[in-house]
Amino acid sequence: MCRFRFLALALVALFLEGCTCCAYLNHMFNAERLYDQASEMRTARTDSVPDAESSKPGLEERQKYDKIIEKGSRVLERFPKNKKRTAEAVFLIGESFRHKQEWDKAILKYDEFERYFSDHDSMPAVEYQRAYCLYKNHEYNISRFALEPVVATKNHPYYFQGLNLLSLLDEQAEFPDQAIASLEAVLADTAGTPYMRAKAHFRLAGLYYKKEDWAKAREHYIAEEIKQLNVRERQTAGEQAAECLVNQKQYLQAADEYKELFKNPEFEAKQPEYLVRIGEVTMLGERVADALVILQKVNTDYPKTEHASRSYFCLGDYEQTKTMNYERAVVYYDSSFLSRSISKYGQESRERRDALKRLLAMRGQNDDARKKDSIPDMSSFFNSEFQIAELFLFKLSESDSAIARLTTIIEESNDSARVLRAIYAKAFIFDEFMHDPDSAEELYKEIIEKYPDTEYAKQAQVNLGMRVTLKTREDLAKERYMVAESLWTVASEMPLEQMELVDSAYATAFSQFDSLYQEYPETQSGAQALYMKAMYFQMNPERVDSTIAVYKVLREKYGQTPWGKQASKMLNSRLTISDEDLKRLRKRVKSSEDHIDRLSKQYYDQLNQKPEEKKVEVKSKEEEILENTYNSMYDFE
Repeated sequence: MCRFRFLALALVALFLEGCTCCAYLNHMFNAERLYDQASEMRTARTDSVPDAESSKPGLEERQKYDKIIEKGSRVLERFPKNKKRTAEAVFLIGESFRHKQEWDKAILKYDEFERYFSDHDSMPAVEYQRAYCLYKNHEYNISRFALEPVVATKNHPYYFQGLNLLSLLDEQAEFPDQAIASLEAVLADTAGTPYMRAKAHFRLAGLYYKKEDWAKAREHYIAEEIKQLNVRERQTAGEQAAECLVNQKQYLQAADEYKELFKNPEFEAKQPEYLVRIGEVTMLGERVADALVILQKVNTDYPKTEHASRSYFCLGDYEQTKTMNYERAVVYYDSSFLSRSISKYGQESRERRDALKRLLAMRGQNDDARKKDSIPDMSSFFNSEFQIAELFLFKLSESDSAIARLTTIIEESNDSARVLRAIYAKAFIFDEFMHDPDSAEELYKEIIEKYPDTEYAKQAQVNLGMRVTLKTREDLAKERYMVAESLWTVASEMPLEQMELVDSAYATAFSQFDSLYQEYPETQSGAQALYMKAMYFQMNPERVDSTIAVYKVLREKYGQTPWGKQASKMLNSRLTISDEDLKRLRKRVKSSEDHIDRLSKQYYDQLNQKPEEKKVEVKSKEEEILENTYNSMYDFE
């Protein structure tokens, strides 16, 4: 009987254990199945976008990761002491958070995994993925620290991925040379997989491209391993390799490479863009006839598109900058705008078209005026020349033509201010737009030598990196004003008992203001000094006429300055009111007078009362309580 009972208990225990095992297997089976499904969706998503790193999972994919987290959490709740089962659950939860791009939660799970399961087979993956999540969470220093065991030895299964991540950290820290060194280490080791080497080539090419090392960038873009990458990355590599040739001015070879990309059926969607680029690069290679044929083919095959707009823009730019046929350029720019008005080429074409029309009109007027024996309005002529130069520079991107117009002003104008402005503009164009510092420096020095007391000379010293030592008349006037103002302040702070000294101090300050105004009447400080003269006159009642005279000068000559506006207010201080305002004013005065009379009568009536008629003022009981001591607040009787 005892033996039978023991056997029954063993069977029950075995049954319960079997149920527990089935529950675990059910949860983990479903979690792993969901993870595989989510992985397939993730692979399809990353293969379909150019930048897989910034791609976010869709709703369905996120829901699968949520279910994985839910299943794993149930395992942790039901089997907390089973190390093998909980390790797998924690790892899947961490991976799910990582793929959901919830970096901070993934980091916590990876930390938990290392704390409790450091000897597990998945620990190498956890070390790398935690460092990656720290990088994505912008914790760069900690990520570098977490990456140390990954890159410490080549035996680590994530060694090459770790070097790639280390290069990203170096790039983020603005150490491109260190990033390049990390990636070069990946390529130098023959143990890396072809795919990892392809990724290293691709990233290295991008780093060299940013450094404008076109030869090295191209070397990596055309590496054999690049074929291991997906379609979008291969496409980018091909385009950038061709652009490296363009930057090296090997235009015809670049055009040939774009033709190969055009023929590749994998890149069929970008054929119109490649065709336009072939035309542009062929134009740069000075095979104009071939370029015109290619660009016209774009206009025919892809009308009313951004590609046609870009093609027409290229044709217009050629006519504008090479043949100087502005009328034909206007026609091409107009066609570019009509092809795709909302594109950037259409917008820029409209700006150039309008600028060229203005240019043609102004140039025609000035050319007609130049043919005459004398130009009736020299100021208008040279102002138009300045506007033409600005159009060439800012609207048409023709620095050489702008320089030519400014040279005309310098050589033909007799106005020194206009010549100075033209010289400075010419120097600025050489410096900022044409990147010719030697020519710019020569012109800046000419300005400093010939026009030392101008703002242009001061700015020329700044542009040359020199210490500013020149002073304009405005600067000199301001220094004189500061001296006069300090004398005025001293006079205002002197005690009135020493009136003779006060008058003498004010007279000294007045003399300084007066001499400043006489010497620098065109400056702001000169106008302010004139206003202080008016203030001095106003302090003396017998000098009213002088005060008014100074205010009138300020209003007439310096009306737009703060002191001219204040002078105008002082001269117009008398108020003008309407009849309605006058009625309201009289009514208010009458009301005030009645109120004063009433109060006055009440006062005298009380004053004339007999003493016994005055009533004794009695305070109420409530008032007595309020005026009692502190303890009265408890005495309500």
